[in-house]
Amino acid sequence: MRTKILSSILGLLALSATAQNEADALRYSQTSPTGTARFAGLGGAFGALGSDFTTLSFNPAGIALYRSSELSLTPSLYNSTSTADYRGTRTKDNKLNFNFGSLGAVFTRVRNKEGSTYGWLNFNFGIGYNRLNSFQNRVSIEGRNFDHSIADAFASQAYGTSYSDLANSNPFDANLAWQTYVIDTASGETSIYNTPMGNYGQLQKLQATTRGSMGETVIAFGGNYSNKLYLGATIGIPNVKYTQEKVYEETDDLDTIAQFTSLKYTETLKTSGNGFNLKLGVIYRITDWVRVGGAFHTPTYFRLTDNWISGMSSKIYNQDFTAESPAGNFQYTLTTPLKAIASVGFIAGKAGLISVDYEYVNYSTAKLNSSNYNFSAENKNVKDNYHGTGNIRIGTEWRYKIFSARAGYAIFGSPYSKTFKIDNSTASLGAGFRTNGFYMDAAYLLNFSQKNRYNLYVLDATTAASAEVNNVAGSFMLTFGIRY
Repeated sequence: MRTKILSSILGLLALSATAQNEADALRYSQTSPTGTARFAGLGGAFGALGSDFTTLSFNPAGIALYRSSELSLTPSLYNSTSTADYRGTRTKDNKLNFNFGSLGAVFTRVRNKEGSTYGWLNFNFGIGYNRLNSFQNRVSIEGRNFDHSIADAFASQAYGTSYSDLANSNPFDANLAWQTYVIDTASGETSIYNTPMGNYGQLQKLQATTRGSMGETVIAFGGNYSNKLYLGATIGIPNVKYTQEKVYEETDDLDTIAQFTSLKYTETLKTSGNGFNLKLGVIYRITDWVRVGGAFHTPTYFRLTDNWISGMSSKIYNQDFTAESPAGNFQYTLTTPLKAIASVGFIAGKAGLISVDYEYVNYSTAKLNSSNYNFSAENKNVKDNYHGTGNIRIGTEWRYKIFSARAGYAIFGSPYSKTFKIDNSTASLGAGFRTNGFYMDAAYLLNFSQKNRYNLYVLDATTAASAEVNNVAGSFMLTFGIRY
């Protein structure tokens, strides 16, 4: 046995830099079609339509199609469900969240009230908030492992490092395992480690919970020229709040491992920050029944802060041990990819419409940066692992008097493949009614993610404790609007 080593804050800066990686770059580069109920009901295919507040975050030229001033509010109920398969055991979990998908106001100034249809007919200004992505999710994984333990992963991680240096080199993981006797030095050694796992068969559990969202405060301007050309620009100020909590447990519930009873390892990461971007858009009315649109989004420049901490407890050799890491903190910047959107809309008078958007994003251009750390390895992973891809959104709306029915479908390409593959898709249905001064819309949007591998821990380059996880998320939203 060895003398316990207390955690040290030394080396924290070097270790903290490794917490940011290509997964963070991707997380804050992706958006999903939320916002108003009408926007969601059409699957987000609004690039050539306009006159909806969420378009200010997609094609700002849409603000120029407003003919009157408007206030709107969209409360939303979000529910995510995950199903995990791990070593023959299937578990299911879900998470519910109430939020606001959109809140905004558009003010219209009509330049010519005498009925002229030539020249600059109106200028519009809009300000408010649109929700761009939700991070609400909970995954529960459970299974019995007869091959290895997370203790083996900690022993492998600590291999070659003297126990006296673990507090400096690995204060958030291997050092906690050392302090709680989950790993111990082999007899006569200082940098080779054993575990108390004389054999296996322990029950493994992981619950990973994520919370938060990415939203955007928008300030937009637009103009209508001769009811043919619509131009707009949006200053976007996105905000990120993200929390991830992981609770991992192993238990010898069958009482077959002599020196080991249980262990618990917890990790908490919180990310927050703000950014800035500019969006430019155009819509052109070719005929009364055909419109085309285009939009360009500059990269978003984020300033982000990560805070994290981890802890471990164990019952080994019939004794209880606990340890907690120092608090990690790191500030960095992230530049997300630019986006280009092309749209076409077919308008059947007051009866209805069909709209299609195509959005191109090259995720390999995302870049992490900091004055305290060179992200060369992480940025190389971004370039090597991510690629450019397309997102397709299709929507339709049909009206009868003051009532409307809507449907939409969106396909989001995988950022991991050079050839087009689906990463996830959404399907939506919506309805609404509109009078001269008031409207209300409702929509339900269902998101289907492709199955993915979730690693509970990694032993080496070829071996990991992996579960297959499938996520499905649904949003129900209502939009209330007043025109004046």
